[in-house]
Amino acid sequence: MFNSVAGVDVHKEKITITVLKKNHENTIEKIIWESSTFTEDLEITGKKILDLGVKHVAMESTGVYWKPIFNVWDKLGLVITLGNATHIKNVPGRKTDVKDSEWIATLHLNGLIRPSYIPEAEFRELRLLTRHRMSLIDDLARVKNRIQKLLEDGNLKLGSVISDIFGVAGTRIIESIASGEDDPDYLASLVTTNVKKTREVIRKSLVHTLQEVHKKILQNLLLEMKYLKQLCLDIEDEISTRLKPHEEIINQLCTIPGINQKLAEDILAETSINMSTFKDDKNFAAWAGVAPGNHESASKKKKTKCRHGNPILKKCLIQAANGAVKKKYSFFQAKADKLTLQTGSRNKAKVAIANKISRVIFKMLNDKNCKYKDPGPIKAVNPQKKIMNLVNKLKKLGVEINYHTEEKIECKSKITTVV
Repeated sequence: MFNSVAGVDVHKEKITITVLKKNHENTIEKIIWESSTFTEDLEITGKKILDLGVKHVAMESTGVYWKPIFNVWDKLGLVITLGNATHIKNVPGRKTDVKDSEWIATLHLNGLIRPSYIPEAEFRELRLLTRHRMSLIDDLARVKNRIQKLLEDGNLKLGSVISDIFGVAGTRIIESIASGEDDPDYLASLVTTNVKKTREVIRKSLVHTLQEVHKKILQNLLLEMKYLKQLCLDIEDEISTRLKPHEEIINQLCTIPGINQKLAEDILAETSINMSTFKDDKNFAAWAGVAPGNHESASKKKKTKCRHGNPILKKCLIQAANGAVKKKYSFFQAKADKLTLQTGSRNKAKVAIANKISRVIFKMLNDKNCKYKDPGPIKAVNPQKKIMNLVNKLKKLGVEINYHTEEKIECKSKITTVV
């Protein structure tokens, strides 16, 4: 509950501000105006809000348009609450810019806007770098796919004889072809690494029908690939420099199965090291988007998907789960196998493992002395307990049980098997 607040309706080119102030007569004074989103105008608007005696501001998280407003006003000392647009939606049929800003201000005046999590400036900058690195890696993958497609267009079957055509041998061959070399014997001699295929099979795969136009495009694609690799290295150096103070936490995260150095950096950039915003590990998993949603009506729970969370963090956690379930004799692999049998879906099991990994990450970041120790595979189920579960299932199917032991079960009614 506040005595004076400002609500802001955010757009690309303009913002609408509504200031609500409680008077001594228990009435509310309303001040409304508009402003452009140029930096100078935002500074003037921020100072005007402070001059009116208002320090608390609320606005919707509209695309990326809220970020420059937040950056400018945060430096002026305004306390900004960023609300989820879904949570503060106004009644349909009453939507105007003025009414939207007034509605946001009214909700904030009564403390009804749940603030979205905004990390510290250090980690906001780190987010920009790690997300840019992800984009560069995606661009690099697209260029590699285009090169492979171009080779297939010329019937050059390099991918059929070499597992990685962008490895040492594959890169040599592609660069030689781009420079004009067509002799299959010479190209085959460039394969100096161990491959399963014989030299004759490799030679046959290198007989191609690439034209000059293919080679020209191939040269451009190789230059683009080299340029993107260099950009990735530059960004990685910058990320490593900024994360040096948190090197110990990165190393701790790398002890979790499925998480490597790059994933640990991406996860830390998305979450920061401040876990005080989250109530517990379950709340953190829900924010990450790997917790099951709730859909209950008339005391009946219905199937529903995972809640929408941080899409970048969710992608990282699913990627970590993909690696964790492959580690032999580990808890995550055993748990994933068990959940796959229960749910009938390996993907659902991986999301559940991502949930568990997120909760481990929360505990590590919340307590710097917390270390991960793999409990190992799930212990075998007690045979007697398993029998009781199966007997209960038989009873639910209408089978009357006289008595049962580990060796024998005697039933009153016959069990009919349908083939």
